Amino acid sequence: MIESNLNILENHFVEFMGQLAESCAFSRSIGQIYGILYISPQPRCLEDIAKACHMSKGNASVHLRTLENWGAVLPSGKPGTRKDYYTANTDLRRLAIKRLQEGMTRRLDYANNKIKSIKEDPAFAEYLKNSQGTPWKARLDEIESMLQQVQSGFSLLPKLFELKRLFPL
Repeated sequence: MIESNLNILENHFVEFMGQLAESCAFSRSIGQIYGILYISPQPRCLEDIAKACHMSKGNASVHLRTLENWGAVLPSGKPGTRKDYYTANTDLRRLAIKRLQEGMTRRLDYANNKIKSIKEDPAFAEYLKNSQGTPWKARLDEIESMLQQVQSGFSLLPKLFELKRLFPL
């Protein structure tokens, strides 16, 4: 009876983590795998993870590698077996900050590179020479300034979370 209730709770939690991951623009499978490892008191092998998350071992393996690359899942050995076992990195705050920073950095770099390529385009440079180009230059300068402010703000994010942890309200 207790094990049956535990399996039901585990299934609900795994489903919840999958939905949460999707709402944050991640794969449902990534959320489910992280969820099962997060609530598991012991390391789990690939077969157990795939079974608990109702997915193929191939799918579980691909997403485990992604989670490992993010530092969200850690390989863990078990004496007497050659199977790979995994545990979750349970430092959610640090994981969230890292993923936010990596995602925003990638997007900001993309935007900055696009603006740079527009400004370096010879046709655009020629267009700026006449009065019709003035509003374009002003708008691009405004976007560049905003991107720099966002980039500066994101570099402060870990410090803000650390202050909140040290001085909870």
